[in-house]
Amino acid sequence: MDAADVRDSTLLLNSPRTIVGLRAAEVAPEVVAAAAGTAQAPRVLLITGGGFALRSWSEPLLAALRSFPLHVVTHSGLPTPESVALLAREVRAHRADVLLTVGGGSVMDAGKAAAALSINADPTPELVVRACAHEAGREDVPPIIALPTTPGTGAEATPFATIWHRDQGRKLSLRGAALRPVTAILDPDLIAGLPESYFVSCLLDTLAQGLEGAWSIRADEQSEWLGATAWNLLAELLDRPHHGLGAAERHAALLAGHLAGRAIAIAGTTVCHAMSYPLTLRHGLGHGHACGLTLAAVLRYNALVGDDCTDPRGAQRVRDAITRVVRAAGESTVESLAGKIEQLARSPALPPPPDIRHDAPRIATEALAYDRAGNNPRRVDVAALTHLLAGTAERDYAR
Repeated sequence: MDAADVRDSTLLLNSPRTIVGLRAAEVAPEVVAAAAGTAQAPRVLLITGGGFALRSWSEPLLAALRSFPLHVVTHSGLPTPESVALLAREVRAHRADVLLTVGGGSVMDAGKAAAALSINADPTPELVVRACAHEAGREDVPPIIALPTTPGTGAEATPFATIWHRDQGRKLSLRGAALRPVTAILDPDLIAGLPESYFVSCLLDTLAQGLEGAWSIRADEQSEWLGATAWNLLAELLDRPHHGLGAAERHAALLAGHLAGRAIAIAGTTVCHAMSYPLTLRHGLGHGHACGLTLAAVLRYNALVGDDCTDPRGAQRVRDAITRVVRAAGESTVESLAGKIEQLARSPALPPPPDIRHDAPRIATEALAYDRAGNNPRRVDVAALTHLLAGTAERDYAR
């Protein structure tokens, strides 16, 4: 299935309703009005990233929204309990009827979490942390419209948000139906001019989500299809330079990231994401880079699943899911696909990876504390993850 087939699929009419390939400024007013569901002009809170004002499309988008009572808030950096609580108070102060999140995964996650927590009279950082232990309800939460400005996070399609608690050295997750955007607008113009390092990191995030959505023990037929289709959309793009891309390539990258996001919304992520969290917190790696760094090693590991399979449907189900992704990517073997992943993870556009060999046991221990590790279809323990991490580092430093 190619991008045109997916765009016309009824899949994209499901939550979130997804608008593909149209200019955000042209469709945003209609989408806002539909989300608000009121005859009066809804109050709109626009949450953006730090570089919003510098983008060529920002002024047309603002102009299109000026028919509504509009308040603009900037969110920079990773979402934290403090930044989410502050945003939630902004939502309450503005009495927002609709939230628009325009940015990368961090902006979208911060906005989603803030919307869900804004129903509380006094959103505090402590409340944010406590809320991550429970499902977020849907009642009275303002609807969220997501406009991704980076491809690959999938945050515009998922019912959860990542929050980073640096004091505890932990990644937290706020989950619930209230966090899933009602509409996602995938406008290729919004990712034009994205630095190559960001673009490559986002591709790695998409590839990890696509594979994990296919092989997870929670995967179903739809998540397997979504993950494989995301890889199919990116198959040709992986071998090209990743700067100065045309609209068609940007379109494919955005759509692939969205489908991979839908895959993990069903199946959850697995051990690649579990290992990525300490890699980000302890070594400062960007999220996509951190996910992609171990993806080839985990692919090889999971492809050899046997009696140590954790999926009750059996090892053959896992091997078949991996085979479908390999074929969708235009490859004939697991090893050839793993080689492509490694090549992308070593892109000169990315910062050199840290030497994690000495820290591998601690990273492995911390990774296993995340529930994502339990979704992996082959049993993992500290020894297995330490071996995968050390082997990844050795391959990087041997080249």
